[in-house]
Amino acid sequence: MKTKYYLIYVFVGIAFLAVSAWVFFSRGKNAKAIRAKYKLGGIMLMCMAMLSVASCGEILNPGEVMCYDPVPDYSFSVSTGKHDPNWQYILSPGAVLTVQVECRRYEKYGIVIRQFEDMKEGDVLQTAAFDSEGKDQFQYELLYDPADKAYAGIARVDISGYPEGKEDGSLLYSTILLVTTSAD
Repeated sequence: MKTKYYLIYVFVGIAFLAVSAWVFFSRGKNAKAIRAKYKLGGIMLMCMAMLSVASCGEILNPGEVMCYDPVPDYSFSVSTGKHDPNWQYILSPGAVLTVQVECRRYEKYGIVIRQFEDMKEGDVLQTAAFDSEGKDQFQYELLYDPADKAYAGIARVDISGYPEGKEDGSLLYSTILLVTTSAD
């Protein structure tokens, strides 16, 4: 299907060049030449639109074709500044956990860091709440000071958003970290 559009575009392009030469040699005084040039220009624009729509992949819903990634509802990233060879972040007492939020949806957020062994939730190590302060993109830094300082293993970090005036939040993001007992 794309090949057909390319062939049409090449043919119309050659015809457009020929008509442009016709307009040039008539010094723009031939109305038929100018009309033909406008028509061919319109056909070229239409073919270019068809090529761009055809390059978007399969068209499932004709009214909703998008050749770009839509803006996410929200975006989070969590880092500690220290990671293992597999690029899994390591969190130790006294380390700073940085949460970066883009495209905020809520004014208030909460963080829960909990033990996560054998794919089961364990005791809560630390909780924190933070406010977006009306900014769409912001960063929150949490000094890790766990309730169970002896715990070493896997921990899960959950970030929840709280609608205005509500106590119940909805889980927005979750990630896994390695937790150690020492700072090195």
